[in-house]
Amino acid sequence: MSKLTVIKFPVYSFRKQPTPLDNTGKGKYHLVVNVADVPPEINDWRELNIRDPKEEIRVPKEIRTSLRDKPTEFFFKNRGLLIVVDEVTFDNKTNMVELRFSDPIMNGLADGGHTYRVIRKHVDGLSEDERKEIEAFVSVECLEGFKTREEIVPVIEARNNSTPVQEQSTLELLGCFDKIKEVLKDRPYASRIFYKQYEESLGDVLKDIDIKELLSYLACFDAEGYDDKSHPIKAYSSRGAIVEHFKNNQKRLEKYIPLLPEILELHDTIYERLPVVYNKTKKGENGEKGGKFGKLKGVDKVERGPLEELVFLGKESEFRIPSGFIYPILASFRNLVDTKGGKCSWKADPFKFFSELESELVAVVGEQALALKNPNALGKDTATWRLCYALVENTVLKRHL
Repeated sequence: MSKLTVIKFPVYSFRKQPTPLDNTGKGKYHLVVNVADVPPEINDWRELNIRDPKEEIRVPKEIRTSLRDKPTEFFFKNRGLLIVVDEVTFDNKTNMVELRFSDPIMNGLADGGHTYRVIRKHVDGLSEDERKEIEAFVSVECLEGFKTREEIVPVIEARNNSTPVQEQSTLELLGCFDKIKEVLKDRPYASRIFYKQYEESLGDVLKDIDIKELLSYLACFDAEGYDDKSHPIKAYSSRGAIVEHFKNNQKRLEKYIPLLPEILELHDTIYERLPVVYNKTKKGENGEKGGKFGKLKGVDKVERGPLEELVFLGKESEFRIPSGFIYPILASFRNLVDTKGGKCSWKADPFKFFSELESELVAVVGEQALALKNPNALGKDTATWRLCYALVENTVLKRHL
């Protein structure tokens, strides 16, 4: 049964794109929308796309991380939303758009279901003041004038099959990740790792750990590829570049794979300890101890919903922390990797080493976070990587490791 629904919301920009089919009643519109203004009512209009993810299926970590860590880049890195409507109207005086829906099998969210879910999880529960601070935008494409399922279904199918083959899929077919699989096979999270395109959505097993994420952590420990003057910042800034880095240096990097279980646990240990150490050791304006980690730009304290899972430790955190806070500290521990004899080993226990230096390392990242006020800038800041690296390097040298 048809139902007329009007959804109204503000936009940053609005443009009607001229098409050869304008005279047939079909129209195409491009909207740029702050993610805080993406209407929650869209959730009631999601039957159109049979591939739209339901609540029990995972949220792609890469989309979530992009929105959280690099909000100003989100618009350019995300494909956005495709919405099919009966009619679009725009008021250029108020910059308000109205979308009209009448039939759930003809109108609604046709593509971008994962993106929509990530946006809702990011925005829901925030206060009005917190929403005003959001700097992320998303592209919303609206199609109007489609009268039958036979007209619209081919469009939806084409949009959902437009993703190009990723290089990681080729590397998987060549067996390049076999040694990683072998090293991690007995870990409780092993079955959750996906190694090739589309694998994350196949079968009933939850697969929400991208091999690109693991490769980025592995690259942080490439002690032969980076030194005190060059740092693996691209491990944070570009997952695509990290796949290329692994492909071009596979023979060398395979030596580091036996260390991967500890590397992953160290990543989660740093994540777990960051807020604890910051709140314990940070000094306030009057010199008193006691920081407010949750107030740092980009950090979210979980008030509603599930806690942030630290999958490699089997624990949870009450904070959602941008990865730009983690990578500079993690990469500094490549100082502890011994590459002699064509094999890699630890010069000392990395967890004990971190526990002894955590206050100083967290202080560096905390101060840089306060100064830069941008988690993406923090993740790309050479000075932060250099300071963390120097702290660990000096301690290693003092102990003659």
